[in-house]
Amino acid sequence: MIPNILHYVHISERPWKLHHYLSVKSAVMRGGFDRIILWTDNLPQGEWWERTSKYVEIVRIDPPGEIFGKPITQPAHKSDVIRLQVLLEYGGVYADTDTIFIKSFDTLLHHRLVLGQQNISGSEGYCPAIILSEPNSIFLQKWLEGFKDSFHGGGPGTDTWCTHSVHYPAFLLEYFKGYVHIMNHEAFFWPLYHENHMKMLFEEIHEFPNAYSHHLWESSGKRYLEELTVDSILSTDTTFTRAVKDLL
Repeated sequence: MIPNILHYVHISERPWKLHHYLSVKSAVMRGGFDRIILWTDNLPQGEWWERTSKYVEIVRIDPPGEIFGKPITQPAHKSDVIRLQVLLEYGGVYADTDTIFIKSFDTLLHHRLVLGQQNISGSEGYCPAIILSEPNSIFLQKWLEGFKDSFHGGGPGTDTWCTHSVHYPAFLLEYFKGYVHIMNHEAFFWPLYHENHMKMLFEEIHEFPNAYSHHLWESSGKRYLEELTVDSILSTDTTFTRAVKDLL
């Protein structure tokens, strides 16, 4: 059984922005979680953090500088390690801070481990931006151990980043097929980060009835998210703004 706890990881090298607030607010309003915990090295600052802080429990951490003797410099990779360690110890739901929750994950908590396909039939792998797990998951133990051999340190969106963070869990599934419940591509990560998908999310209007959440793909959606304001959300009609207007 997966505990009904939501975990976020925030490395303070990244500022806390409006879309991060919207992620937490969507979790509060739609997720049905018993607790929401933010694991961070330093408290974020600014208006949107002030609005967020009342919704989350804070746990201070020291981001890893290495694992198995391999240096880790990218905040995204540090978060990769922390999320696996947290889920191994406590279990629960991990979500990236650019996740917008659409509906409750309650119906998924009876599984031992849940991952979502990245692209149709998982053709791009299994994205780590949403992971649901019971404590002490064998699969997550093996995933963490994979840093020994499969980790190459590339930045988010690069092939070398995907090697460990997206492709490696697909490799592990060959050995743990009966252990992991796989959600299809529509559940957590659709639309994708490709340019035409970004337009579907941020410029056009589409219905995604099978979505539990939407991932905003901060790296690919940077131009949209950097310009995001309350006024821009309220004054435009897109897939994204329809999903978040009631959160403001």
